[in-house]
Amino acid sequence: MGIKHNRQIEEYLNSICTHIKHSEVHQQIRLELEDHIEEITAEYISQGTPEDEAVNKAIAQMGDAAHIGKRLNQIHKPRPEWSILALTLLFTSLGLAALFFIQNTVLAVPFPMFELSLGFFFTGTVILVGIYFFDYRKIRPYSKYIYLGTMLVLTYTIFWGIQANGSKSWLSIGPFFINFVQVSPYLFIVALAGIFDNWDWSNSKQLLYALLLLLVPPVLILGAPSLPAAVIYLIASIVLSVVSGLKLKHVLVVMVSGIGVLLLFIMSAPYRLERFFVFLNPASDPQGVGYLYLQIKKAISTSGLLGQGFTLQPGLIPEIHTDFIFTYIIYTFGWIAGFIIASLTVLFLVRIARIALVVKTNYARLVISGLAAIFTAQFLWNILMNLGAAPISGIGLPFISYGGSQFVMNMAAIGLISSVYRRKNIYHSLG
Repeated sequence: MGIKHNRQIEEYLNSICTHIKHSEVHQQIRLELEDHIEEITAEYISQGTPEDEAVNKAIAQMGDAAHIGKRLNQIHKPRPEWSILALTLLFTSLGLAALFFIQNTVLAVPFPMFELSLGFFFTGTVILVGIYFFDYRKIRPYSKYIYLGTMLVLTYTIFWGIQANGSKSWLSIGPFFINFVQVSPYLFIVALAGIFDNWDWSNSKQLLYALLLLLVPPVLILGAPSLPAAVIYLIASIVLSVVSGLKLKHVLVVMVSGIGVLLLFIMSAPYRLERFFVFLNPASDPQGVGYLYLQIKKAISTSGLLGQGFTLQPGLIPEIHTDFIFTYIIYTFGWIAGFIIASLTVLFLVRIARIALVVKTNYARLVISGLAAIFTAQFLWNILMNLGAAPISGIGLPFISYGGSQFVMNMAAIGLISSVYRRKNIYHSLG
């Protein structure tokens, strides 16, 4: 009919869009209104009305441009997911408070962890805000490059990175040190979200290619070695695959393959097997691997509802400021504090998962699902291992434990989740 580029319609739509401050939704709104005007115009033409007159009547029927624009501005006004941001700030505040007390009452060797954590907080906040305003859809066309780039940098880190605690996980960039192995699961998951968007899982070649894409990262991560990062990645990648449409029988193939890789790694060295399963019976080796489990159990069992205050002996539990800060919080402030953190964690994870139900595009859903899986794995593993119900490993409590790389990356992930939520009503993709 040729009305798509009609001058009157263009002026009408331009007038509406001038009242809509969120420019990213202009294209979507224009397409919707154009279709609606075309339907009305076609109806008038079918009744014998000339096209120009039909267009005028259609525009008149639509209503005043200023009124429509102001109403659509209210509907499409970008709003943050305040509950997630508030919970993030609350977790961060709890972490800073705990680290302040640990630094001043528990540490055997002076270390300015509180001051450094403040620096991580301000850095992470700036990154969060920047990513919030950044259009996450612009990432999707570069997903393959993010995947390959992460793989190359991870390989470099494994061979030439800085070793600490038996793992070559650290990458030196000028004056900064980044635990790239710990960061890599986030990058791989964001990359796979774009790669698996509209993926054809019914094609056998595509399925084999996807299996290769899924299994290469944990093999590299275990080369560092870092079992926690590999497990977190596998959990998130399986969730991502299921959300993208992978069938159950193929999910089982991915799970079995991933578990097989982990078991080969664990069984390749006897001490790893002992460390992994000693949590089931720490009393079997009270002076060796089971010692730390027994110390944590003792600290938690004597905490009571309101805690023991600032009486924890320095050096009694190593890494109290990172892996075992949850134990410190329970011992110092009691089971009530532990229960509050656990409850806030559930609320935090539920609020993130809820976003996956309201977004309009498959890519957005995949990004949210993958990041939600990473947060879930981190929170649950850390809390459970502090309670003696999971193997002890180098996983901090998100936003609360000391650690620059994990903290800043988690803040960046919240920024990305917020960016998705900000554009939750946009259903078209940029690439």
